[in-house]
Amino acid sequence: MDFMFLTKSDQMMLDFDPQSEILSKDIFFERAQRYISTDEKTLLHRQTLFSDILKINDLEDFLFSLSEKLTEYAPLMKYRQATNTEEKLHSFLYPTVYIELVRFVYEKLFSIKDIITAESLKYLYKLVKRDIESDEYKRLERYYEKNADKLRSVNSVTIGVNLNALYQPQEAGIISLNKEKFKSGDLLDRIIRLDFEKDGFHCIAPITVIDKKLDFEESQRVNYSFLKAMEKVLCSGLHHCSNRMLNYIKEALAKYFEYFDSLEFVLEAVKRIKGFKNKNIPLCFPTISRDRALKVVSLYDNSLCRIKNKNDIVPNTVCLENSVCCYILTGPNSGGKTVFINSLAAAQYYFQLGMPIPAKEATLPICDAIFKISVEEQENSDPVGRFEKECISLSKILKKFTHNSLALIDEAFTSTSATEALPIAANFISELCNIGGKCVFVTHHHELCEKQPKIATCGERIAYLHTEAYGDRRSYAVRKGKAKPDSYAQSIAKKYGLIEVE
Repeated sequence: MDFMFLTKSDQMMLDFDPQSEILSKDIFFERAQRYISTDEKTLLHRQTLFSDILKINDLEDFLFSLSEKLTEYAPLMKYRQATNTEEKLHSFLYPTVYIELVRFVYEKLFSIKDIITAESLKYLYKLVKRDIESDEYKRLERYYEKNADKLRSVNSVTIGVNLNALYQPQEAGIISLNKEKFKSGDLLDRIIRLDFEKDGFHCIAPITVIDKKLDFEESQRVNYSFLKAMEKVLCSGLHHCSNRMLNYIKEALAKYFEYFDSLEFVLEAVKRIKGFKNKNIPLCFPTISRDRALKVVSLYDNSLCRIKNKNDIVPNTVCLENSVCCYILTGPNSGGKTVFINSLAAAQYYFQLGMPIPAKEATLPICDAIFKISVEEQENSDPVGRFEKECISLSKILKKFTHNSLALIDEAFTSTSATEALPIAANFISELCNIGGKCVFVTHHHELCEKQPKIATCGERIAYLHTEAYGDRRSYAVRKGKAKPDSYAQSIAKKYGLIEVE
């Protein structure tokens, strides 16, 4: 169990077809692709985690601090043996890393253990509680306390070099281990630090180990000599820590690092959620729709939330009923149609990541795919190439579409005439209705209605939505029902005095 999955097998069970266009619009969704889930228990598992993060103030700070620690320790866990000397030196860090990590997690979770509800956090607390109460941990803690200075406090070493009469090195060795880091003797560095006094920790002339003047083999020899000397100084502290104990530490640490990858995504999600909260955008965890209906109350567009203030965004409330397969959405240009279907797509993605969505209330179905064709993606193609590209994309959707899929089609076939576009669009919608699922089909062709034979055969499986305009003013609100086909043209003509105002 980790923050995103109940078991490792969950990751193998996911069968979601993510639309590349939606992912490419937002790098967050691209990174989140591996975590999109179609499993109800997994989604509820995540919802409780994000709910705890929203409710418990200290939890967010704990998770960010845990991430920093795991990031710091990650090179040690990924380390692969290069030399016996290097392996021994790395072994010094395992006990102190393990003790410090266990102490940190236990202390932070102990204070909130009675109010957390997320199973992933409860499991993490049980894990650390079991460790801290074990005999192995207690023995390690005694070892840690005894050797803490050697294990963790070395931040620099003093190296001495004996010279002959010609200032050539005769021998070199480590003189002391220091808790302080040495300070650069560079004049600019000293000016920045406002530090002009010199003591035993000021460097008067730097010696660079990995220097452009040294080739790889020479650098390796220098490093090996230094590591060998460090081994002699430090290894006396390891005799209390047997190989069996070191193996125990590595295995115990590995359990905490199982949280590492999913924690990184959780923190990215938290940043996105905080962005909504900071603008007072409402957040809710959608309930799961059992009948394929889709309902959202005051849904805010994901993209607009990141660039505008709350008062500058028009939220939408809409219910896509279970008995309706396809909603045909019409309205004026720049009237909010594209924003609306983008907001639906983002909400569905957030939901299937287990995150809250920017809305007051929602009931969403679990989809096995979200398909989207956008007029913006086709704009740069020539008319013939664009039309063919749209046909290819729609054909692919029909092959993959199921009764659990969601299709969002934005202004398909605008590159051809209405005479050619209408029967093709009507046939596509009819095929989707035969399969089931849910579709919102945005078009400026008001004639795409029951007058088309293929649409007429769908009956009540087709319904209509529209956006409104009052003169040159857009409401950006999506309403049920058909739009008046001539209302937008007349309002624009009246604005410019081309027809009389009644």
